[in-house]
Amino acid sequence: MLMAEFIEKIQESNLNLGEFQIELDKISDEPYIIGCFFNGKVWTVYKTRERLGHYIINEYKNESDAFHYLYDLVLEQHRRTIRMEA
Repeated sequence: MLMAEFIEKIQESNLNLGEFQIELDKISDEPYIIGCFFNGKVWTVYKTRERLGHYIINEYKNESDAFHYLYDLVLEQHRRTIRMEA
């Protein structure tokens, strides 16, 4: 899945990510971010928590692989949020 397809799926899905936000195109150290960016060589999927900045989860040479993984990560956060609210 390419970035445009990822964005479209997210907009259609009505996911509940709790405090987390999705950031694309840049790395962020803001709290509660799930993101992906391209540094010119690899696509990097990362996450942040409340403190301590970002941590890299995985790197991919292929945009499609990166956004498939990011989508799975977002779905897992959605499931966690739903369980916590139940």
